[in-house]
Amino acid sequence: MVSKTAFLALLLLLPVPSVRADSAASRNREGNRLFREKSYEEAEKAYLEARAKAPERPELQYNLGNALVKQKKYEPALQSLRNAISRGGRGLSSSAWFNTGNALFETGKYGDAVSAYIESLRLDPADRDAKHNLELARRKLEEQQQKQQPQNQAQNKDQPQPKDQQPQQQDEQDRKSDARSQKDKENPAPADATRGERRDESFSKERALQILDALRNQELAEQRKRAVERQRRKITGKDW
Repeated sequence: MVSKTAFLALLLLLPVPSVRADSAASRNREGNRLFREKSYEEAEKAYLEARAKAPERPELQYNLGNALVKQKKYEPALQSLRNAISRGGRGLSSSAWFNTGNALFETGKYGDAVSAYIESLRLDPADRDAKHNLELARRKLEEQQQKQQPQNQAQNKDQPQPKDQQPQQQDEQDRKSDARSQKDKENPAPADATRGERRDESFSKERALQILDALRNQELAEQRKRAVERQRRKITGKDW
Protein backbone atom coordinates (compact mmCIF):
# COMPACT_ATOMS: atom_id res chain seq x y z
CA MET A 1 0.00 0.00 0.00
CA VAL A 2 1.36 3.38 -1.01
CA SER A 3 1.78 6.10 1.62
CA LYS A 4 2.22 9.81 1.04
CA THR A 5 3.46 12.94 2.75
CA ALA A 6 1.85 12.98 6.15
CA PHE A 7 2.29 16.61 7.10
CA LEU A 8 1.87 20.02 5.52
CA ALA A 9 3.19 23.45 6.20
CA LEU A 10 0.81 26.20 7.14
CA LEU A 11 0.16 28.33 4.09
CA LEU A 12 -1.19 31.88 4.11
CA LEU A 13 -3.09 32.40 7.32
CA LEU A 14 -6.37 34.20 7.55
CA PRO A 15 -6.18 37.59 9.29
CA VAL A 16 -5.30 36.83 12.91
CA PRO A 17 -3.09 38.54 15.48
CA SER A 18 0.54 38.19 14.44
CA VAL A 19 1.69 36.69 17.75
CA ARG A 20 -0.97 34.03 17.53
CA ALA A 21 -0.10 33.27 13.89
CA ASP A 22 3.62 33.06 14.63
CA SER A 23 2.97 30.74 17.56
CA ALA A 24 0.73 28.39 15.54
CA ALA A 25 3.20 28.27 12.66
CA SER A 26 6.09 27.69 15.05
CA ARG A 27 4.33 24.77 16.72
CA ASN A 28 3.42 23.36 13.31
CA ARG A 29 7.06 23.51 12.19
CA GLU A 30 8.06 21.77 15.40
CA GLY A 31 5.43 19.09 14.77
CA ASN A 32 6.75 18.60 11.23
CA ARG A 33 10.29 18.17 12.55
CA LEU A 34 9.15 15.63 15.14
CA PHE A 35 7.11 13.78 12.52
CA ARG A 36 10.15 13.48 10.25
CA GLU A 37 12.05 12.05 13.22
CA LYS A 38 9.19 9.56 13.77
CA SER A 39 8.43 11.02 17.19
CA TYR A 40 4.74 10.80 16.47
CA GLU A 41 3.44 11.25 20.00
CA GLU A 42 5.45 14.44 20.45
CA ALA A 43 4.39 15.60 17.00
CA GLU A 44 0.77 15.07 18.02
CA LYS A 45 1.27 17.34 21.04
CA ALA A 46 2.83 20.06 18.90
CA TYR A 47 0.00 19.91 16.37
CA LEU A 48 -2.59 20.04 19.16
CA GLU A 49 -0.95 23.18 20.54
CA ALA A 50 -0.87 24.73 17.07
CA ARG A 51 -4.51 23.83 16.47
CA ALA A 52 -5.52 25.42 19.76
CA LYS A 53 -4.02 28.70 18.54
CA ALA A 54 -5.39 28.47 14.97
CA PRO A 55 -8.38 26.08 15.04
CA GLU A 56 -9.62 27.28 11.67
CA ARG A 57 -6.57 25.90 9.81
CA PRO A 58 -7.36 22.64 7.94
CA GLU A 59 -3.63 21.90 7.52
CA LEU A 60 -3.34 21.42 11.27
CA GLN A 61 -6.28 19.01 11.26
CA TYR A 62 -4.59 17.10 8.46
CA ASN A 63 -1.21 16.99 10.20
CA LEU A 64 -2.76 15.93 13.49
CA GLY A 65 -4.78 13.21 11.80
CA ASN A 66 -1.71 11.66 10.22
CA ALA A 67 0.28 11.78 13.44
CA LEU A 68 -2.58 9.89 15.08
CA VAL A 69 -2.67 7.33 12.26
CA LYS A 70 1.01 6.61 12.84
CA GLN A 71 0.15 5.81 16.46
CA LYS A 72 -2.78 3.60 15.38
CA LYS A 73 -5.26 5.95 17.09
CA TYR A 74 -7.62 5.46 14.24
CA GLU A 75 -10.91 6.91 15.50
CA PRO A 76 -9.56 10.36 16.47
CA ALA A 77 -7.34 10.26 13.37
CA LEU A 78 -10.32 9.76 11.08
CA GLN A 79 -12.18 12.58 12.81
CA SER A 80 -9.28 15.00 12.27
CA LEU A 81 -8.99 13.98 8.62
CA ARG A 82 -12.73 14.50 8.14
CA ASN A 83 -12.34 17.98 9.61
CA ALA A 84 -9.53 18.68 7.15
CA ILE A 85 -11.72 17.49 4.27
CA SER A 86 -14.64 19.68 5.31
CA ARG A 87 -12.48 22.82 5.57
CA GLY A 88 -9.66 22.28 3.10
CA GLY A 89 -9.26 23.00 -0.59
CA ARG A 90 -9.21 20.48 -3.39
CA GLY A 91 -5.58 19.39 -3.02
CA LEU A 92 -5.67 19.04 0.76
CA SER A 93 -9.00 17.22 0.65
CA SER A 94 -7.66 14.74 -1.91
CA SER A 95 -4.68 13.98 0.34
CA ALA A 96 -6.94 13.70 3.39
CA TRP A 97 -9.24 11.24 1.60
CA PHE A 98 -6.17 9.26 0.51
CA ASN A 99 -4.86 8.96 4.06
CA THR A 100 -8.37 8.24 5.34
CA GLY A 101 -8.35 5.29 2.95
CA ASN A 102 -5.00 4.15 4.34
CA ALA A 103 -6.31 4.29 7.93
CA LEU A 104 -9.43 2.33 7.01
CA PHE A 105 -7.33 -0.19 5.10
CA GLU A 106 -5.15 -0.77 8.16
CA THR A 107 -8.21 -1.50 10.30
CA GLY A 108 -9.55 -4.03 7.79
CA LYS A 109 -12.47 -1.85 6.64
CA TYR A 110 -11.73 -2.48 3.00
CA GLY A 111 -15.14 -1.44 1.68
CA ASP A 112 -14.87 1.95 3.38
CA ALA A 113 -11.27 2.25 2.18
CA VAL A 114 -12.45 1.70 -1.41
CA SER A 115 -14.94 4.55 -1.01
CA ALA A 116 -12.26 6.86 0.44
CA TYR A 117 -9.83 6.22 -2.42
CA ILE A 118 -12.61 6.87 -4.93
CA GLU A 119 -13.29 10.24 -3.26
CA SER A 120 -9.58 11.05 -3.46
CA LEU A 121 -9.60 10.21 -7.16
CA ARG A 122 -12.64 12.37 -7.80
CA LEU A 123 -10.55 15.32 -6.68
CA ASP A 124 -7.33 14.22 -8.37
CA PRO A 125 -8.09 11.73 -11.19
CA ALA A 126 -4.43 11.54 -12.26
CA ASP A 127 -3.22 10.23 -8.88
CA ARG A 128 -1.60 6.88 -9.64
CA ASP A 129 -0.97 6.11 -5.97
CA ALA A 130 -4.68 6.37 -5.18
CA LYS A 131 -5.47 4.10 -8.13
CA HIS A 132 -2.95 1.54 -6.91
CA ASN A 133 -4.39 1.58 -3.40
CA LEU A 134 -7.95 1.38 -4.73
CA GLU A 135 -7.12 -1.80 -6.62
CA LEU A 136 -5.40 -3.25 -3.56
CA ALA A 137 -8.36 -2.44 -1.31
CA ARG A 138 -10.77 -3.99 -3.83
CA ARG A 139 -8.78 -7.23 -3.88
CA LYS A 140 -8.69 -7.32 -0.09
CA LEU A 141 -12.45 -6.73 0.03
CA GLU A 142 -13.07 -9.63 -2.35
CA GLU A 143 -10.81 -11.92 -0.29
CA GLN A 144 -12.64 -10.88 2.88
CA GLN A 145 -16.03 -11.63 1.33
CA GLN A 146 -14.85 -15.01 0.04
CA LYS A 147 -13.69 -15.98 3.53
CA GLN A 148 -16.96 -14.90 5.11
CA GLN A 149 -19.15 -16.98 2.80
CA PRO A 150 -17.86 -20.44 3.97
CA GLN A 151 -18.09 -19.27 7.59
CA ASN A 152 -21.73 -18.27 7.14
CA GLN A 153 -22.51 -21.58 5.46
CA ALA A 154 -20.78 -23.51 8.25
CA GLN A 155 -22.70 -21.60 10.92
CA ASN A 156 -26.03 -22.39 9.25
CA LYS A 157 -25.07 -26.05 8.92
CA ASP A 158 -24.16 -26.28 12.60
CA GLN A 159 -27.52 -24.93 13.79
CA PRO A 160 -29.41 -27.66 15.73
CA GLN A 161 -32.66 -28.82 14.17
CA PRO A 162 -35.74 -28.61 16.46
CA LYS A 163 -37.31 -31.86 17.60
CA ASP A 164 -41.03 -32.67 17.51
CA GLN A 165 -42.94 -30.83 20.17
CA GLN A 166 -45.85 -31.95 22.33
CA PRO A 167 -49.30 -30.94 21.01
CA GLN A 168 -49.81 -28.26 23.63
CA GLN A 169 -46.39 -26.75 22.88
CA GLN A 170 -47.04 -26.98 19.17
CA ASP A 171 -50.35 -25.17 19.53
CA GLU A 172 -48.60 -22.39 21.38
CA GLN A 173 -45.96 -22.23 18.71
CA ASP A 174 -48.65 -22.09 16.00
CA ARG A 175 -50.38 -19.20 17.74
CA LYS A 176 -47.08 -17.30 17.92
CA SER A 177 -46.43 -18.04 14.27
CA ASP A 178 -49.89 -16.80 13.31
CA ALA A 179 -49.32 -13.61 15.29
CA ARG A 180 -45.98 -13.05 13.60
CA SER A 181 -47.51 -13.67 10.17
CA GLN A 182 -50.22 -11.09 10.83
CA LYS A 183 -47.61 -8.62 12.07
CA ASP A 184 -45.47 -9.22 8.98
CA LYS A 185 -48.44 -8.42 6.74
CA GLU A 186 -48.96 -5.16 8.54
CA ASN A 187 -45.24 -4.28 8.57
CA PRO A 188 -43.55 -6.04 5.64
CA ALA A 189 -39.79 -6.52 5.97
CA PRO A 190 -37.10 -7.51 3.44
CA ALA A 191 -37.37 -11.17 2.52
CA ASP A 192 -33.67 -11.90 2.94
CA ALA A 193 -31.40 -9.34 4.59
CA THR A 194 -28.29 -11.38 3.83
CA ARG A 195 -28.97 -11.43 0.13
CA GLY A 196 -29.65 -7.70 0.24
CA GLU A 197 -26.30 -7.04 1.85
CA ARG A 198 -24.56 -9.11 -0.78
CA ARG A 199 -26.30 -7.18 -3.54
CA ASP A 200 -25.04 -3.93 -2.00
CA GLU A 201 -21.49 -5.27 -1.84
CA SER A 202 -21.65 -6.43 -5.45
CA PHE A 203 -22.96 -3.04 -6.49
CA SER A 204 -20.16 -1.30 -4.62
CA LYS A 205 -17.53 -3.34 -6.41
CA GLU A 206 -19.14 -2.80 -9.81
CA ARG A 207 -19.53 0.90 -9.09
CA ALA A 208 -15.88 1.13 -8.07
CA LEU A 209 -14.82 -0.52 -11.33
CA GLN A 210 -16.99 1.85 -13.36
CA ILE A 211 -15.59 4.88 -11.60
CA LEU A 212 -12.04 3.59 -11.97
CA ASP A 213 -12.51 3.10 -15.74
CA ALA A 214 -13.94 6.60 -16.06
CA LEU A 215 -11.07 8.06 -14.10
CA ARG A 216 -8.55 6.28 -16.27
CA ASN A 217 -10.14 7.86 -19.32
CA GLN A 218 -9.79 11.30 -17.69
CA GLU A 219 -6.17 10.86 -16.67
CA LEU A 220 -4.45 12.24 -19.77
CA ALA A 221 -6.68 15.31 -19.81
CA GLU A 222 -6.20 16.00 -16.11
CA GLN A 223 -2.52 15.09 -15.76
CA ARG A 224 -1.01 18.41 -16.80
CA LYS A 225 -3.61 20.39 -14.90
CA ARG A 226 -2.89 18.57 -11.64
CA ALA A 227 0.88 18.08 -12.03
CA VAL A 228 1.92 21.20 -10.11
CA GLU A 229 -0.61 20.58 -7.35
CA ARG A 230 0.40 16.93 -6.97
CA GLN A 231 4.10 17.76 -6.80
CA ARG A 232 3.46 20.40 -4.16
CA ARG A 233 1.47 17.92 -2.08
CA LYS A 234 4.28 15.37 -2.17
CA ILE A 235 6.98 17.81 -1.03
CA THR A 236 7.87 16.99 2.58
CA GLY A 237 8.89 19.27 5.40
CA LYS A 238 8.12 22.61 3.83
CA ASP A 239 7.89 25.17 6.64
CA TRP A 240 5.56 28.13 6.69
